[in-house]
Amino acid sequence: MSHDISRRHVLGLAGAVAGIGALGGLPTAAASSVAPQRAAVHQLAVYRWGSPKAPTTTDAYASWIGDPTVWGLDFEPSDTWDNISNPGWMLYPWAQWVKAASYRNLVLSVPMLPGAWDLSGPTKGTGAGQAVSLAAGAAGNYNGYFRTLAQSLVSQGMPNAWLRIGWEFNGGWYTWRCSTDRTSWSAYWRQIVTTMRSVAPGLKFIWNPTLGYQQVPADLVYPGDSYVDYIGVDVYDQSWASNTYPWPAGSTAEQIATARQRAWEVDIYGGDHGLQYWATFASQHGKQLIIPEWGVCNRTDGHGGLDNPGFIQNMYNYMAADNVPFAAYFDVNASDGAHQLSPGNDPNGNPVTTEFPNSKNAFLQLFSGGS
Repeated sequence: MSHDISRRHVLGLAGAVAGIGALGGLPTAAASSVAPQRAAVHQLAVYRWGSPKAPTTTDAYASWIGDPTVWGLDFEPSDTWDNISNPGWMLYPWAQWVKAASYRNLVLSVPMLPGAWDLSGPTKGTGAGQAVSLAAGAAGNYNGYFRTLAQSLVSQGMPNAWLRIGWEFNGGWYTWRCSTDRTSWSAYWRQIVTTMRSVAPGLKFIWNPTLGYQQVPADLVYPGDSYVDYIGVDVYDQSWASNTYPWPAGSTAEQIATARQRAWEVDIYGGDHGLQYWATFASQHGKQLIIPEWGVCNRTDGHGGLDNPGFIQNMYNYMAADNVPFAAYFDVNASDGAHQLSPGNDPNGNPVTTEFPNSKNAFLQLFSGGS
């Protein structure tokens, strides 16, 4: 998730479960730890801050929703090549967690390039002071780093991890943004996938733009079906469309509800490169669409939908209708927006009480497999 407030960062049926396994290897939960029979989303995951504490907070979240099979989501640091290729300090706790139960897995967000936004490269570690580029990646110059990452995942006992390589590349906030070199971005992706599969063929690769048109329409840099296992989009309850967010001061409850539903219909779901667009795109390419990040949102700039249980319901309805096999809730309060529903602590250990009580109740009702 970006912390750049200029971004437009918006985000199975029991009979469908058999079909899920055929397209990507969702593991079968142990008989004693079966996921609730939700009408939407066979496999849930959560981001609850990063390693080394994340496995513990993931378990706490799983207990909160009553689903022991919840997967973990984490992000590699993008500061150095060393933290991309072999971050043992973060992989080891996850590896121990994954090994402890056959139904667990890690979804890892992997940067394509390290260092500052200006492509000046890392300031420490391997390659310090050397500029980076998508073109160099496309030429195979960085393959060794990703070979090492694949070897690290195998040696740690996570050869079936799911990887979000260069997530949200169509926006303008990350070093690996495709707007700097569209042709090289796709070629670089193919280099990474080919390299890592040669070491660990069980890895799954998620091609993961964020919702909306953004700086570059993401479909222009699609690397090809044989290099993608899943298509994912990140979906948050935020909008810049007219008559959506923020609504005028003094708006009635009915007016607020209208603004929220308009945000869904004309932007988040139905907008240019919205959720409906990507569902169709994935189907045309024979892929399943997954949701690697999603959440309600209170943004500092006012463009979030706040405590909006209607967004939770809309997401649930979409996931059920499209048989979405995987979704990860972004359950933290980040610097550019709050999303947290569950009880828990912030990175400094301070307790957090959700500012979205109605959304929390809707989420528990719909996604915990309750009544």
